[in-house]
Amino acid sequence: MLYWFSFVISIAKPATPLNISLTDVFRCRLTALLLRAGMVLVLGGMALPAAALGQGQNSSGEPRRATLWGWETDLRLFMKDRANNLGGITYDRGLFRMTTVPMDMEYQLDLFTYRHSYFDDYRWHYSGNGNGFRSSVGSLNTANFAVRSQLRSDLRISDRSTLHITAHQQEDLRARRGLIHLDYTRELGRRHRLGVTHTLGQAKSDLDASFYYRYGNTDRGTVTAEITALDWANNVVSDLSEERKNDFEVRQLYSRIPVLYTLRLQSPQVGIFRGEAVAAVQPQSSAEVSRLELPDQNYLQNNWANYQAALLEATWKTLTAGIIYQRTFARMERMPAPGSGYELDFGNRQIQQRGGIYLTWRWRSVGIEQWFWTERNRDEQFDENPDATAAQDENIRFYDRLPERYPFNFHETRQFNKTRIYYAPDDRLLTFYLEHNGDWRTPHFDTASTVVRAINYRNYYPNHVIGRNERLTLGIGFRFSEQASLTLGASLDLDGDLTHGFGGERDDASRAYFDGGFGRLQILW
Repeated sequence: MLYWFSFVISIAKPATPLNISLTDVFRCRLTALLLRAGMVLVLGGMALPAAALGQGQNSSGEPRRATLWGWETDLRLFMKDRANNLGGITYDRGLFRMTTVPMDMEYQLDLFTYRHSYFDDYRWHYSGNGNGFRSSVGSLNTANFAVRSQLRSDLRISDRSTLHITAHQQEDLRARRGLIHLDYTRELGRRHRLGVTHTLGQAKSDLDASFYYRYGNTDRGTVTAEITALDWANNVVSDLSEERKNDFEVRQLYSRIPVLYTLRLQSPQVGIFRGEAVAAVQPQSSAEVSRLELPDQNYLQNNWANYQAALLEATWKTLTAGIIYQRTFARMERMPAPGSGYELDFGNRQIQQRGGIYLTWRWRSVGIEQWFWTERNRDEQFDENPDATAAQDENIRFYDRLPERYPFNFHETRQFNKTRIYYAPDDRLLTFYLEHNGDWRTPHFDTASTVVRAINYRNYYPNHVIGRNERLTLGIGFRFSEQASLTLGASLDLDGDLTHGFGGERDDASRAYFDGGFGRLQILW
């Protein structure tokens, strides 16, 4: 079994497409829809043994449920562990790293295919098992995997006190982190709890402490109010480094320390309905940043961030359906410090709004899972001195010929689709699923071009935006016990990677065939 796990996920997507020609039938979305319809006929006739775990119902036979918890956890890691986000604390292209230069046109679709779903997140967070490990590993390109892992353990200290320990690993094109969360909870009564959480990481200046109050329980619903002091030790460490004449390569001194305020609501089950909502805001933080190698180039940086989300779900015996809304906002301003020779004076704001619908339905051993998301993304760059920025930034292309292409103001509408047909008899080892994953992007036109959409943005990110990206994915699941499952999978490229980031056909336009392998593992105890 370990041999096959290593074999499947170690096959990386080639840097250039394989020289394999498929029929033209894969070039249009209509064929993808026909393939999805054909899955029912193919899988309906299969008689192979399989397992129900992780499909239409959970292990107790109850309907599957989704949660916002995993999505919020990822966002908070970007806010808490800033030193290990791609580019560190001096990165100037957005807190949540929506788009980074190393990403390619398939990056978001890769994550959509490989990662645990919102149903998986619910089982992970609400299973009642205090201990567990889960991981997803998938190929990004010839050289790199995308890896997400969590390890957790609960220790009951007394009748009223519990210590929760969670380890996070993230290695992809947005962050490279290994972080520990310690969470101490004290029960004050049947429905009242106080808690404190703290991060443990390598950077002393990047420690975070949270204090929260929670009212309610799983049956009656919960309300949680939380305040987080981000980078609370930063100024102490910064002052010590200056006193000892042992400066960091990059040092920041806050004049306004970042604080995050969070409110979470989780409803009880009311008939067929349940819901979740979360809202968090980090008001303006301000810091002066100095660099050891450029002592006369200090700059001031201000940051704001917030996020909101809500989920409403209806469940029946064999059917679960729901809607989700999510929004993130991040803004940064950077300007010269008083007396500094720093020339740049710029900033950006990034806003993402997502609306999603989902359902999963099962009839005997066959079921369907459907997700559809639509996004509105905005990535706005503003600059008081664009000539100085262009002189220093190699990613601003063609600036000498077309100076109006920087700064940019990028808008787009984007859709994601996941249609999964699965075969999963009860109390068996194997499950099988076949799914269609799709990503369609429609950037808006900007002032620099009436032919190529978002040409300003594409100059900065030359290989990131294409209109259509689709794949067909086969997954095989293994249920080793009620608490342990493994999924291995690989994808067939339906769009063929025939276009480049500016919308035209590639010069070496041979069709891609293989679209990456992956694995997902979850163990609870």
